[in-house]
Amino acid sequence: MPVFVRTQEIRHPIGSHGRFALRVTSPDVEIHGTAEQVASVRITLEIRAGSDAEADELLEHARFRVTEGEGSLEVAEPRHAEKGLNALARIFGAGKTATSAVEVQLPRAAEIRYDGVSADLTATDLSGMQQYRTVSGDVVLDRVSGDIRIKGVSGDVSLRGDAAVALDAATVSGDLSGFAPTFTSLRAVTVSGDVELEGALEGEAQHRIETVSGDLSLGVVGPLTLEVRGISTDADINVPHRAEGSRDRRRYVIGEGGPQVLFSSMSGDVSVGSARRSDRTAPVPPRAPTSPIPPSPPVPPKAAALSPQEQLAVLHALERGEIDVEEATRRLTGRDAGV
Repeated sequence: MPVFVRTQEIRHPIGSHGRFALRVTSPDVEIHGTAEQVASVRITLEIRAGSDAEADELLEHARFRVTEGEGSLEVAEPRHAEKGLNALARIFGAGKTATSAVEVQLPRAAEIRYDGVSADLTATDLSGMQQYRTVSGDVVLDRVSGDIRIKGVSGDVSLRGDAAVALDAATVSGDLSGFAPTFTSLRAVTVSGDVELEGALEGEAQHRIETVSGDLSLGVVGPLTLEVRGISTDADINVPHRAEGSRDRRRYVIGEGGPQVLFSSMSGDVSVGSARRSDRTAPVPPRAPTSPIPPSPPVPPKAAALSPQEQLAVLHALERGEIDVEEATRRLTGRDAGV
């Protein structure tokens, strides 16, 4: 059956700080920031049909829904596409399918909300408030900045910032890598994915990285204070530092200390080294005299071990976001999280 190419184009002025929303299932998506005040969307549909006339008929059912407002634009797949555009086969018969690719151009500072299922996303040159939610799709953000929030399931996330970034990211079974000149705030949570971060940390609020079994690789730019909490977490600190605290609650003061970073994990390890990619790699001050680590306090007797079913219930609660890693640790070990 031949394939026919059809396009749907949308242009709507939203202003330099307007709002844009996109909801898709299965297409590849590219979003690019521009200096224009207009949101432009080009949807390319490859329709498998018996004839031109049949392809045109299918196009009417495959068109994306468009909602235009003052300073806003929302684009989404047709309502019958709960399982993607190939749901058209249920309407027109076996072999009648449509696949799509979406290319978007937006004002750089526009506010973005993206929801994708089985769809890979590439976004570049954006600086406004950005929210990305994806299931079974990778997210690549390049030359971005500003307030960025990401939630992903079964997909990797890669972020390259060209200015300050405030990052709040959570992934399940997906790796997260983030590089920026500066992180003004940082929260990263993964269940089984690894986290790789590099950039200067600023702000008085504590930066937090939490994993269940994922490892953390941290590229240091300037002094900081790293606190590590974990049941069986190893720390490999490859820059001048001094260590404090006990085995399950350690502090590493790098340089003279600075922004507070907390890494909590059940079984993930942490490694800290000098920045490799950042343009503003600052020298770490000479190592201060190392104080001896005080002996660990006596460990209170553990509570009775949880059954496998109870352990699984705790992990499920952690995955749903009902509890954090520290609370999961307390429940699984029967120990006070403040010890």
